Amino acid sequence: MKEETYGMIWGTVVLVLGLGILLFVFSNIYAVAQNPSEKLDEWVPEEIKDPTASFSWSSQDASVVFTDASVKGSGEITSWHWEFGDGSSSTEKNPDHGYSGYGNYTVSLQVEDENGKTNSVQTKVSIEEGGSNEGQTQAGFSFDLGLETPLKRFGVITLFLGIFAVLVMIGGRFTVAGCHLLRPMPKTLKVRVKPKDMEFEIPGKQKEEIKQKNTDKTGKKSWFGKR
Repeated sequence: MKEETYGMIWGTVVLVLGLGILLFVFSNIYAVAQNPSEKLDEWVPEEIKDPTASFSWSSQDASVVFTDASVKGSGEITSWHWEFGDGSSSTEKNPDHGYSGYGNYTVSLQVEDENGKTNSVQTKVSIEEGGSNEGQTQAGFSFDLGLETPLKRFGVITLFLGIFAVLVMIGGRFTVAGCHLLRPMPKTLKVRVKPKDMEFEIPGKQKEEIKQKNTDKTGKKSWFGKR
């Protein structure tokens, strides 16, 4: 196979590869420009937050009413599981429970949301004979400025812009290289010669004629034409 044929094949491959890279980059840039929010959600999915379990309670003698006060996360809470500390349990949202004895019981609540995320909390409930009592669980302190997702998005945008810039350079190089392989540049040779390096030879007969002409014009002998 001739060298020109190899050049055509490799040139086509390199050119198609370069154009493919450029098409990929610019199509993604166009998609971002058309709908930035959707593209960013695709690159940086929204964080799925867990629910926060919490409840309040109110007792009258040995009877206690429990009220769910849980806070949902990214999804709605779909199930509740109570443990009353005396071996009894319930799956109601706001159950009533009667204890057989007085004292302190550890009550726990676990909630689960539609995303399958769970969270639980527990507290001690005091049951007094003939008395009433009430209380509520305390959620832990959360210090959240809400910067996690924006920082992630900024980092991802910066990363993708850097990758796109590199891909554009690579695609451009491949495209130019492919064009050169398909249409090779003509080989030229440039030679620079200074006048002092140039030599020429005048035949003897012509040299005499030139000398004779110069002598006739000036009346003097001229050596014009001497090498």
